[in-house]
Amino acid sequence: MNCIAIDDEPLALDVISEFCSKISYLNLIGTYTNPFDAVQLLNNDKVDLIFLDIQMPQITGLEFLKSLYKPPMVIFTTAFVEYASQGFEYDAIDYLIKPFAFDRFTRSVNKAFQLMKLKRPQDKMKDEKSGISSGFLMVKVEYSTIRVDIEDILYIEGLKDYVKIYSGGKPLITKTTMKNIVDKLPPDCFIRVHKSYIVSIDKIDMIENSRIVIGNQRIPIGESFRVAFYNMINRNLI
Repeated sequence: MNCIAIDDEPLALDVISEFCSKISYLNLIGTYTNPFDAVQLLNNDKVDLIFLDIQMPQITGLEFLKSLYKPPMVIFTTAFVEYASQGFEYDAIDYLIKPFAFDRFTRSVNKAFQLMKLKRPQDKMKDEKSGISSGFLMVKVEYSTIRVDIEDILYIEGLKDYVKIYSGGKPLITKTTMKNIVDKLPPDCFIRVHKSYIVSIDKIDMIENSRIVIGNQRIPIGESFRVAFYNMINRNLI
C-alpha cells in the first residue's frame, strides 16, 4: 500500500516514517512539510493513503483534501481533537490524535489496508495471487546470480549489510538491506517480525513463548513488531 505523509512538523513526519518502516505492507513513498509539493505524485494516481495533518500554515489539511480531484484514502493526524467531526465528513479512514502510539497507528492502517483489498477488482486480486506462485527473486551470491522461488522461502535473516535467505536447501547470503527485501516480497505472504527477521506467513508451524517456529528454527518476535504480527495472527484465529 503506497502512502505519503504531509505535516508541517518534521518530527511528526519522523514518527510516521518510523512506524511505517515496521509494517511490511506499507510503502512510504514521500514525506512533505508543504502539501503542494505532493500534488504531482497524487495526480499520478500512485498513492493509496495519505497521513494528513490538519492545522498547517499554507493550507489546512481539510482544504487540501477538498482541492484534490481524485483523493486517495486519508488518515488525519493532528493535535486538535475538535477537528475530528469535520474529518469524518471527508470519509476519513481514521483520526489520530498526536502523540499517538504504534498500536493505535497500526489499527488505523489495518483498516485502510482491508478497505483497499475490498475495493480492488477481483480479477486483479486473482492475477496477483497466481503471480505469487510463479514469482521469484534473482539473488547475487558471490560471483553467481541464483534464482529463488518466492514460494520456497521459509524466512530471511538480516546480518548488518547482508541478508541470509533460507529456502530449504543451503542458505544464500547476499549483500542487500532488509527493507529492499521487504519491498520485493508480496506483503500478503511475508511479514517482518524482528529487525533481523522476515518470515513467510504460510510456513509458520506454531507460536510458542513469543517465538515463531518454522521447522527446527525458533525466531524471536521483536517488541516493536509484536502488535502488527499478532494483529495478523488474530485475523486468522479460530
